[in-house]
Formats: sequence, structure tokens, C-alpha cells
Amino acid sequence: MKKPGRLLIIGIILYAGCMRTPIGLVSPLLTNIQRTLGVPASLLGSLTTIPLLCFALFSPFVPKLGQKYGNEVLMFVAVLILAIGNYLRVFSTAMLLGGTLLVGLSIAVLNVLMPVTIAQEYPQRVGVMTSVYTFSMTLFSALTSGQSVALAHQIGWQKTMQSVSVLAVLGLLFWLPALKNNHRATSGKKKGSSVWHARGAWYLSAFMGLQSLLFYTTLTWVPTILVSHGMSQGQASQLFGLMQLASLVTSYFVPILAYKFKRTRGIILSMTAGFLAGIGLLMVPTASVGLTVVVVVVLGLASNMAFSLAMALFNIKTDEPEQTAEISGMAQAVGYILAAFGPVGFGYLQQLTGSWNLPLILLLVVVVILALAGLAVDRRRTIFD
Repeated sequence: MKKPGRLLIIGIILYAGCMRTPIGLVSPLLTNIQRTLGVPASLLGSLTTIPLLCFALFSPFVPKLGQKYGNEVLMFVAVLILAIGNYLRVFSTAMLLGGTLLVGLSIAVLNVLMPVTIAQEYPQRVGVMTSVYTFSMTLFSALTSGQSVALAHQIGWQKTMQSVSVLAVLGLLFWLPALKNNHRATSGKKKGSSVWHARGAWYLSAFMGLQSLLFYTTLTWVPTILVSHGMSQGQASQLFGLMQLASLVTSYFVPILAYKFKRTRGIILSMTAGFLAGIGLLMVPTASVGLTVVVVVVLGLASNMAFSLAMALFNIKTDEPEQTAEISGMAQAVGYILAAFGPVGFGYLQQLTGSWNLPLILLLVVVVILALAGLAVDRRRTIFD
């Protein structure tokens, strides 16, 4: 491989590290943010909602911007904006909200175009590079969410949040070789058909949406559920970190297996079994550390299995990068709309019923629908069939 190829791999790893980290490290620092900036409690939830809405509303427009300016250039600009927006959001409430908006718009670009760029730059190694991308995203997110509070005690929460901007700037430096091979697509359609009119695209969008709903709902509420079962906040935090670390396994191997075998029925059924077991066991009100370790590990494996498979399917079920861009934009728009409602709806049902059982039962229903959508995609050679 030529030297620019090696540099670009590092760039992909660093860019992937910026795609969840700016959002994931906020939740553990909410108390610090509120105390220092005086942010109203009603606005704290928007620090997660704003990026999700950006993903949902902006993603469909990203492929067109890529066609106009080139994917690599657009991603470079997006990460530059991310670095600036993230750096500024620690100074005031207005900058916090404005910076979070810039971060959300920037990550929306990366979400859509990363699978496309991998297909264009590494057409013979798409499976391996998708694994590198999803693994890096998961690893950085797990490390930052687990260590952000400890780091904030050492250097302050402001510098802790701003450290993501350092990561972004490093990514920009390693992305420079990609600018020499800037891809401008002309069309993402096949035989005049829009991706929005393809039934297979809607199945894949449903799969992306439902796995996003499951991911963000469990990400938001699992620690609270564990505390309600009698665990301490410290235990719940450690087990939550274990859930994210467990997901590293599937984030690496699932894309490789999906590209190798093309048919993904086995992965989908394994994912479904994991979700059903993990969510079902969450309904058992126990403070047993042994059982809870099993629960969080199984949930972590299943959750990232679904996400990694969705990322792989964008390339597996399309014939050319332009189509990949369009289905990526569509599926992530639909997906993050569903994801934005998941945690809120789950919490509302718990408050309404006074129990976690009904919300968890509904999540089990979501898992079944997710599996059906995945199997419907698996039966098609491409989303246009």
C-alpha cells in the first residue's frame, strides 16, 4: 500500500473517533456543565437531542453536497467545523447550544460519507476497513464515556470536552492526502429509480432506525434501570462501561463476516437472540453482579452487532458508491428520527406506569420488527431489487 493509503487509514480512525465522542462524553459531565454555566435543567436534554435531529434533518442533503464539492473535501470541512464548534461550546450557554448544533451537523456529514469514502478508497478491502471504522468509533466512545469524569477532576470539564477538538485537528492532518483524490459523484440512482422509491431502501432504513432506537434507549436508561434494581451508581457506571467495551468485539468482526458471506441471516438471528436475552433479563429485578454482567455483555454485543451490520449493508446492498451515499443519507435520516423518540418515549412510559416492564416489553417487540426488516434486506441482492 502506498504511504498516502496508510496515512488515510489513520485519518479514518481519528475521524471515527470524533463521531460519537463529542456526544458521549457530555452525559457524565452534565452536572459540571449546569453548575458552571447555569444551564437550565430543561435545556440539558437538548445536548443529546440537537445532534440526533441534525442527523435526521441534514443527512438527506449530504449526498448532494458531496456531489457538488467532493466527499473528501466536504468531510475535511465538516471535521474542521466540528473542531471549532466543540472548542467554543464550553464558554457560555449560547455557545454550548450553538457549538452542539455545529457538532451535530458535522457528524451528520461523517455518518453519511464515511461508508462511501471507504468504498471509494479501498474497494478491495471494504469489509476490513468498515471494521476498522466501526471498531474505532466504538473504542473512542467507550474510553471517553468511561474516563470523562476522572479526567474532568484532573484538568476541568472544559478542557476535557475541548480535547475532542485536538483529536479532530489530528484527524485533519492525516486526511490531507485524501484531498488529492476528491470524489465528485454524478448520480446515486439506478435506471432512473430514486432510492426513496425503492422498497428495499425502506427496509434498510427501518433496520437502521430501529437499531438506533434500541442503541440510544439502552444507552440512556440501562444505568438507571440497574440502580433501580438495587445497585449503587458506581456499580451501574462500571457495568455500563463494560457494556460498551463488550461491543468492541462485534464492531470489528461483524462487517468482515458480512462481506465474506454476503448473506447475513446468521448475524441477524444472533443479534436478535442477544437483544431478546439481554432485554428480557433486564426485567429481572436483581442486584446480582454476576447476572448483570451477563446482561450488559450480551446487550453490548447485540447492540453493536446491529449497528456494524447496518454500516456494512450500505455497501453490500448497493452497486456503486453513489448509491451508497443516497441510502446512507436516507437510512440515517429515518433512523435518527426514530432514535430521537426512543429514549423520551421509554422514559415517559416508565413514568406513566411506575415500572420498567412495559417499556422493556415494547423494546422486545421492536427487536422482532428489527429482525424482520433485516431479513427482508438480506433476501435482496441490492436495495433496488
